[in-house]
Amino acid sequence: MRNFFYFIIRHATTIFFIILEVICLILVFSFNDYQQAKYISTANSAIASVYEVETGVSDYFSLSSRNDILARENSALHDQLDLLHQQLRLLRNASSFTANDTLPQRFIHRAARVVKSTTNREHNYLTIDRGSDGGIREGMVAIDHSGGVVGLVTTVSDNFSTVLPVINTSFRLSSKLKKSNFRGQLVWDGVFPDEARLIDIPEHAVVSKGDSIVTSGSSNYFPEGLYVGKVKKSDMDRNGGFYDLTIELATDFSSLYDVYIIEDLLLKEQQQLESQNE
Repeated sequence: MRNFFYFIIRHATTIFFIILEVICLILVFSFNDYQQAKYISTANSAIASVYEVETGVSDYFSLSSRNDILARENSALHDQLDLLHQQLRLLRNASSFTANDTLPQRFIHRAARVVKSTTNREHNYLTIDRGSDGGIREGMVAIDHSGGVVGLVTTVSDNFSTVLPVINTSFRLSSKLKKSNFRGQLVWDGVFPDEARLIDIPEHAVVSKGDSIVTSGSSNYFPEGLYVGKVKKSDMDRNGGFYDLTIELATDFSSLYDVYIIEDLLLKEQQQLESQNE
């Protein structure tokens, strides 16, 4: 306490000057409209800046939970979209079918995130943060947030799974020209991670740059109509008779983060029926 009084006595002049300055400023801002308006404006700007920083920090730390909510909402929207596609196909093929008729839900979409991936190898792979505990099984299909084909789930642990992506030289996918339904095989030659090749399209098919390529539905795992990419360049096979198309892939594997894993609820029933015929 004694030191405090020594400090007051030693700096009495300065403290008195500061007190007078504060009183003067209070009087100026209290009895002059212009200075008062300036003070309020400046104070509001400073407070707004503080609030803006606080909001930015809060938003940053809440991004993860918001992304999880959006991923779940997108999964539900994908489920509804697939159901609508089924209804549309039935409407085209059966005049007696109405939109009010019930259809069994065939596909469920589960959100996951890519925790590790490669793009510069011949045998690339992805690791996602969801496994058998999250409903993932081998043979399920992976797509990106916009519905582009990513690959096929090949191995599963309790909490993680690996995906064989399109950009793997071992990957094969039955695909077709969307506008004409001519089918071929999608393969990757190990060069560019944003391109693949579609082979075995017959030469009498009409092919144009920008044509959409989708899954054909002939695969045991990939449902029909998933977006693969678009025609970037068309050449003829060396042996003739077939196209060798360069496809610009729908999925950007270099920035892939969110994926959706598709479970086909009717796949086992279909495979059992087909095995009986075989």
